[in-house]
Amino acid sequence: MELVIERTRRRRRWPRRLFSVLRWGVMLGVLAVSVPGPWGPARLGVTVVSGPSMLPTYDPGDLVLTWRADAYPVGTPIVYGIPAGEPGAGLKVVHRVVEVQPDGSHLTQGDNNQHLDPWRPTDEDIRGRVVLRVPRGGIVLRWFGSPLLLALVSGLLTGASVFGWARRRGGPPPPGGDAGPRRRHRRPTPSATVALRATVVGTALAAALSTTGAQAAPVGALTSTDLQAFTVPSSIAANPVSYEQVLTSETALEYCATVTVTNHADQAVEWEITLNISQQPYNATSVSSSWNVTTVSFQPDLWRVKGVAFNAVLAAGASYVWGYCGARTPPDLADATAVATVTSSGGGQYCATVAVTTTSTDWIRWRVTIDHSTPGLTDNNYWLAAEPTNTSNATTISFDGGTGTWLVRGSGSNEYIRASSPASWSYCAPMSAASPLVDATVTAAVTSSGGGQYCADVTVSTLSTTFIKWRATIDHTTAGLTNGVYWLTAQPTNFWNATSISFTAGTGTWVLKGTSSNELIKAGQPTTFGYCAPTNANAELVDATVSATVTSSGGGQYCANVTVSTTSTEFIKWRATIDHTTPGLTSSTYWLTTQPTNFWNATSDSFTSATGTWVLHGLSWNELIKAGQPQTFGFCT
Repeated sequence: MELVIERTRRRRRWPRRLFSVLRWGVMLGVLAVSVPGPWGPARLGVTVVSGPSMLPTYDPGDLVLTWRADAYPVGTPIVYGIPAGEPGAGLKVVHRVVEVQPDGSHLTQGDNNQHLDPWRPTDEDIRGRVVLRVPRGGIVLRWFGSPLLLALVSGLLTGASVFGWARRRGGPPPPGGDAGPRRRHRRPTPSATVALRATVVGTALAAALSTTGAQAAPVGALTSTDLQAFTVPSSIAANPVSYEQVLTSETALEYCATVTVTNHADQAVEWEITLNISQQPYNATSVSSSWNVTTVSFQPDLWRVKGVAFNAVLAAGASYVWGYCGARTPPDLADATAVATVTSSGGGQYCATVAVTTTSTDWIRWRVTIDHSTPGLTDNNYWLAAEPTNTSNATTISFDGGTGTWLVRGSGSNEYIRASSPASWSYCAPMSAASPLVDATVTAAVTSSGGGQYCADVTVSTLSTTFIKWRATIDHTTAGLTNGVYWLTAQPTNFWNATSISFTAGTGTWVLKGTSSNELIKAGQPTTFGYCAPTNANAELVDATVSATVTSSGGGQYCANVTVSTTSTEFIKWRATIDHTTPGLTSSTYWLTTQPTNFWNATSDSFTSATGTWVLHGLSWNELIKAGQPQTFGFCT
């Protein structure tokens, strides 16, 4: 009977031994894939998601289980460590592979991020692909990862291994042989086996819990998730560091800005941000200068920067300001609006200032057209007959002489404009070069006469309130020249401040225009010119008032001076008559019986013996008189 019982006991023991072998195999297998060894990194990993960069795929607090694979194709969510030498090296990132580079590195991006990660992890940096997600499992695992609870669990597991697995089969058989049923007893588990089991369990637990301390998703701790906004709110970004840009100055080709970085975390961080300066309002193509910051890599839409030695680490809640200047590509030529204001005129030219504006909010390289329709230049006196040579802050593109159209672009400091930044330029050009002549009002004043000629000043005026290019006509009807003495029989050769256009001998009509210095007049701004011309030899003689003074007498003769005068306010060509009634010669002693042969400063026209009447007129140099300007001649007889 004893032999049968012993054989039965041995047959029942082998399932337990098989289960024990399998249990040891599983424990050793978990230990092998969970703990790094000489054969390479651990294949199994556990990571807790702690940021929103993978929403909605993974929520903060989720636990993900990873498995190290031989390849990670596009679309695979992976956990990798930030490569050594990069800011945040050692931190773990849970993001998705979006591209595999030819060199074996990977481009990654969070499902909730708008930009690629700045790092390029290789297979050595990757901990594994995500194979299992446990919603909110990270919260429980983090609680288990506390030192107190870890010590408690390790103690319980060790106690269970010692006392649970070491149950004995019971004591020796009771006295009395086969008096009662025998109890089955296990042999005591050897102490070395118990210790080994406790070591294996504790090591596996520690290895698993050691993988949960990584901050998986906060790739934003070093990069911005919002590249377009002026301010990156930490509330919507995985990055606890936000930045704010403020433009401090700008031109069309360059701008400068300050950037304030702020750490919203409750611990210090080694900061790094990514900016997009390729869009409005920056439109930069390169960075011309920067200060208190270091460039990690540059593309206009992905400019990665980090702090320099003294500001690389931001304390919790701290901010720091740095700055840079960006360069812009020159914009293309674009039509703008031009409005001109004439600032001066005279001397045959005018000067104008042209205001150039646009409705564009972007910078443009302006171009304007100046022609007859340009506001402020519609008066034909400002029409252009040739390209102006005196310009400021503008450059000629082309000029059409047929239409007087001038195409101009900016130069120097005013080459670029926008709606809030207009420009202005100026030019001077010949006035009325393309405008018609306009008849003006003409009045003359004889300033001198004698020697067979007279001189006159001519005033040219108009009632026009805008400048006109004047034309003057002088003839027998010209005010101040109606006396036949001034009628022209030939074009004067001595004239000034005017240009002769034509002369008609039959009517004595002379047409003139101004010179470049005085060709423009308007109401209140007349001009003058002058000329000298021979007196009209064919002018009608006019009887003058005659009075004589005997200057000497004796030897059978006398001499007298004769004064010729008039009350006319205009010059007349005088004629004098001497007879018995001439004042000063009424005495019969002075009556003439024959024409005197000795006389001067006069020309004898006739003498009548019967009445003693002698008629004379002046010489070329004294033939003209007017009120207040008499002439004299004399005779002896």
